[in-house]
Amino acid sequence: MPICSGPAKPIDISANDRVSLSERVAYGSGNFATQMVFNPATAFMVYFYTDIAGIAAATVGTMMLFSRLLDVLNPVMGMIVDRTNSRWGKGRPWLLGMAVPFGLSAMLLFTVPNLGSHGKLIYAFVTYNLAFAVIYTMIDNPYSVLLPLITSDRHQRTMLNITRMILANCGIILSFALTLPLVQYFGGGKKGWQLTFVGFGTLATVLLLICFTFTKERIIPVGQQTRPPFIVCMKSLICNKHWLLLMILSMAKFITLGLYQANVYFCHYYLHNAELVGTLMTMHIAAQVAGMIAVGPIIKKFGKRNTALVGVGIAIVGQLVMYIAPTSYLFVAIGIVVKGLGVAPLFGTFFAMIADVIDYEEWRSGFRLDGLTFGTMAFAMKSCAGLGGAITGWVLGWGDYKAGASIQSPAAMAAIKTLFLHIPLGLFVVMAILLWIYSLDKEYKSINADLVLRRATAQAN
Repeated sequence: MPICSGPAKPIDISANDRVSLSERVAYGSGNFATQMVFNPATAFMVYFYTDIAGIAAATVGTMMLFSRLLDVLNPVMGMIVDRTNSRWGKGRPWLLGMAVPFGLSAMLLFTVPNLGSHGKLIYAFVTYNLAFAVIYTMIDNPYSVLLPLITSDRHQRTMLNITRMILANCGIILSFALTLPLVQYFGGGKKGWQLTFVGFGTLATVLLLICFTFTKERIIPVGQQTRPPFIVCMKSLICNKHWLLLMILSMAKFITLGLYQANVYFCHYYLHNAELVGTLMTMHIAAQVAGMIAVGPIIKKFGKRNTALVGVGIAIVGQLVMYIAPTSYLFVAIGIVVKGLGVAPLFGTFFAMIADVIDYEEWRSGFRLDGLTFGTMAFAMKSCAGLGGAITGWVLGWGDYKAGASIQSPAAMAAIKTLFLHIPLGLFVVMAILLWIYSLDKEYKSINADLVLRRATAQAN
């Protein structure tokens, strides 16, 4: 089968039912669970390793970058999901099997025993990769694949994705609001962090089981699809211009997420209160949730790309507000809220955009690659979130940051400011350019009409 040629006959997909609100909430509970653990781990991991576990900042940055090599497991997991056939479907059985290991990995992540400098580094490396490179991958990819498997209706996918992201952000709000207070409540130090994530891990396990129980996979191929080799599928995706644009967009977006690890340093040394990071991130995520609640009708009228592009422009404005007075809590808070409102459309549409790209790939090449498409995107997301953490460690090391010092040098203060203000602004500009180029929204109507005809023909045959 030609790889970069025109349309070929795709597999057929069964008709879709309308997704109920209860099923949307059940689906979203899975993302609540993972983000409740993933985001505080992303935001506080470097701080925990440097200031609590006593590992050097530059060493942490290098460890996190090296760990990204294992993110190659994401597309591999995608291919495994594409080949999974069970009575529960393709994605749901993985949620059932990995719910408990995910909760346990969250507990281990914030437990670093006194094993000496080399022993602590080895333990951190093993548990970090067990949690994020292995177990999280075995949940996140099947979970993401559920979205196009639950429904093929484009608007239903958008609403499913919005519900998912609203609940994900609720999980982030909960974790950011409670992490530091819970750490202090449980006595601070290593014990406080450990007990806090025992609680988060337990709740995450329960929510993943709810997601498994109350969702349904409706998109089932008619007949047996021949699965081409991995290299053939990857060559096909690389020829998909929309996949490439979303891949780069996801990289920019998740480097920004990884840079959230610098927020605690900014609050400590610029706003003189490290615990403000919880308040500010709660405000940021609350603004995202408010934006996503309101954005559904706007997306339906103006399209995903146009709405997301305007939103990124608003996020840039929010970032610039913080430049006015970076030592003022008021200006930082206003900027954080405006930025949260701005990124809401992008977060509310991104995974629905990926589902559209899966349909486009089916129309273009004949391959329906749900698992591999989400797997490659997850590879980019996790790698770049880790890269954001590595950049945080490197820039702090470049600025000669002294862990635990009450006063930092001018170079360290400049490094913290660069991580919080300058680099995110540049990344938002990159996102805006990529969305300006993205054109699948304009093409999708005719592509979908052709797919509907092909599926009807395949069903009839």
